[in-house]
Amino acid sequence: MQHTDPRPAETDASLFDPAELRRALAGMATSVTLVTTNVNGAAYGFTANSFTSVSVTPPLVAVFLAETAESYPAFARTDHVAINVLADDQGDVARHFATKGIDKFSAVTLHGDYDRVPVVTGAQASLLGQVHERWTVGDHLMIIVQVDEVIRTERIPLVYQNREFRKLV
Repeated sequence: MQHTDPRPAETDASLFDPAELRRALAGMATSVTLVTTNVNGAAYGFTANSFTSVSVTPPLVAVFLAETAESYPAFARTDHVAINVLADDQGDVARHFATKGIDKFSAVTLHGDYDRVPVVTGAQASLLGQVHERWTVGDHLMIIVQVDEVIRTERIPLVYQNREFRKLV
């Protein structure tokens, strides 16, 4: 039996093109989420399409936030988050939350029943939970969330692919 070294092979950095990786990843269709939290009474949020299921038992999901994001300090220390999976008519909301230097929450209506974290009205689904773990991975913060509550609708999710919002057919 041959043993394979699990370490990644050394690559010649001069041969690797980060722009080509971005183009390849842009071709993948993904959901669009607004990740929200409250820290010391202030609401914070960001648009993310780097979101994935991790485990059903225990119920874990992960979301990734660039270290350059203006909300990074809030999400690096918060204990609770909501991951709002946007519906197909919420592309403008996603763009708004992706814009730096503006009042993010002026573009959404929040559910009045939730005060621990901002929950976006009209989302396809919202996953509320506690931060389980955080890891710095490359130039991003990976936030693993243990889901405590799910709010689900029958709305169609917003999809992002090749730098455009798409509708499922």
